[in-house]
Amino acid sequence: MAADILIVNTNPLLNLVHQDVFKPAAIHRVQELKVHAEGKGVNVARVLVRLGHRVNLTGFAGGHSGAWLREIVKADGIEEWFIPTKAPMRMGFMASAPQETHPTTFLPDGFEVLEEEINELLKKVAVLIQRTGLVIISGSVPHPLVASAYPKMIAMGQARGVPVWLDAHGKGLEAALGGGVLPQLAKPNRDEFCEIENWEGVPELHITDGPLPIEVRTKTEGHWRVTPPSLREVNPVGCGDCYLAGLAHGTLKAWSVERRLRFAAAAGAANARRPEVAMITPKEIDELLDQVKIEGPESALKDSRPS
Repeated sequence: MAADILIVNTNPLLNLVHQDVFKPAAIHRVQELKVHAEGKGVNVARVLVRLGHRVNLTGFAGGHSGAWLREIVKADGIEEWFIPTKAPMRMGFMASAPQETHPTTFLPDGFEVLEEEINELLKKVAVLIQRTGLVIISGSVPHPLVASAYPKMIAMGQARGVPVWLDAHGKGLEAALGGGVLPQLAKPNRDEFCEIENWEGVPELHITDGPLPIEVRTKTEGHWRVTPPSLREVNPVGCGDCYLAGLAHGTLKAWSVERRLRFAAAAGAANARRPEVAMITPKEIDELLDQVKIEGPESALKDSRPS
């Protein structure tokens, strides 16, 4: 049960994926539809395992779709502790054609979650958090009731001295920032940052904006600007999750701030070059390290390339 990282993904996704040319309003007979386990936290967990970390992953996953997702997650080397729900977990569809700049996606909002199932999740997090060095709460909530769990999980981390990072949106994000106890780090996109006003107390912010530079604001290490490599995007879905995984990897390795940011940006960019979501390898990240531009509070930044 011990792990480097505990990831909470309350609204995971079982995704059916078609990776080839397609036409609207037509019947397509294809050799196969791939089945991917996704959701922001699932994506982060998969990358961290590939980087050599032990990861515990929890959230909600009910029905046949949830059982299928758990099988895929375990095959990826992730320790899963999902809470079964009476309602089946959501399933989506993604068609990623080579000529498109963004895949065609169908994503259900979520599924019903009962109060007793939320309580089971909180109990599970309370146990798993005792033997972990970092907690990451990722993604949307499957049902509005689940939002109340976000500030409670942040408070659990603070009580045990375990840092909690937040990469959420919608009601979960609003509840987390309004719960009185704030995460140590948050990764909003530019729209979320502009729409919500409760960011002031968060010690570290990573404000993403698609392929544009990432603005990093920290209380202790100043402000930084990270410009990802310029490349042709194949599929941008999951780039922010890969960025967060790279950042967590560098943090657990106790790298310098510049080294962490360089690796995180390279991880996000590596994901954009692949049709699959969050399937990158360490080698693909390393290939892009030198193409990341880092601007920080110092006039001269020493290049520090991860080994």
